[in-house]
Amino acid sequence: MEKLPSTKLLKEIIKNYFNEVEGILGVAICDRDGFIIASESKQENEEESDAIIGALSAILDTYIDRIKTEFGTTGSFFNITSTGNKKFVFSSMGPNSILTTVADQSTTDIELKVYSEHIASKIELVLDGNEDVSPKIPEIIKALSKTRGGQLPNLAGEYSNKLVICGDFKVGKTSLIRRFVENRFETDYISTLGVQISKKTIHLSENTKMNFIIWDIGGQQHFNLNRARFYNGANAALIVVDRTRSDHLNSIENWYNDIQKSVKHNIPTIIVGNKSDLTNEIVISEEEVKEYAKKYDFHYILTSALTGENVNDGFLYIAYRVVETL
Repeated sequence: MEKLPSTKLLKEIIKNYFNEVEGILGVAICDRDGFIIASESKQENEEESDAIIGALSAILDTYIDRIKTEFGTTGSFFNITSTGNKKFVFSSMGPNSILTTVADQSTTDIELKVYSEHIASKIELVLDGNEDVSPKIPEIIKALSKTRGGQLPNLAGEYSNKLVICGDFKVGKTSLIRRFVENRFETDYISTLGVQISKKTIHLSENTKMNFIIWDIGGQQHFNLNRARFYNGANAALIVVDRTRSDHLNSIENWYNDIQKSVKHNIPTIIVGNKSDLTNEIVISEEEVKEYAKKYDFHYILTSALTGENVNDGFLYIAYRVVETL
């Protein structure tokens, strides 16, 4: 992927956001004080464009103190406010920025939540100095935005989800989990012996919590006979491949068959193409990952545990799919 200067990359990310979500009228990337870093509008003439960005800036000014009070300067947050015939959306996935979106009422709340949180994550990566962030929006985000007919989950309560993460030796399973659970990355490699279990709770809506019980399944061959008991009761699975190792696509079928021996019903499964930050070493293309996903009727996502790109999106997709089956 050709590297773009940060300002141009931010513009490209916003452009793709516009192209994917109907009804968006304007977008601004702001810092935590409300200063606009970059903005874009769909209006065809300059006067209308300025009016949209002006309205967006004005309503942000009225919310900036509230945002600081409720979320501080580092917390992630998401908020939708309706004013007249428009929706104003504020989304942040880190300390550097607030993504502010103005859309018409036809744009569903779940589209705005899923897309804006994804875009806000990419913006944080760019502002942190990551040069290899892809401006493309993963297909899994498009699928996620269509869940439950465009409605956010309304099943009030707290739910548990046993998620098994499997894949060959050294594909980055533990690093992906650590990035999701603790938002950190360690360069030292320690292999998973048998299984490790982690937990994280996320909020799908104001009244809906999902408790992830994450089973990190060791990839070494000498654990083959013991894995069956680890899969029992799984609600979902991630099959991880290392995009820098050409033989890893062939292992997808082996892992899927391994899961099916213990989990007799179909569960939401994603193929995760990891180590996507190693752009000069990648030998497995997105099209190849997509082809395998289509073969097994899975979704797929390309991730980097190092930078965190698209990691949360994969887990979020699983959470929504599990809620849909309740």
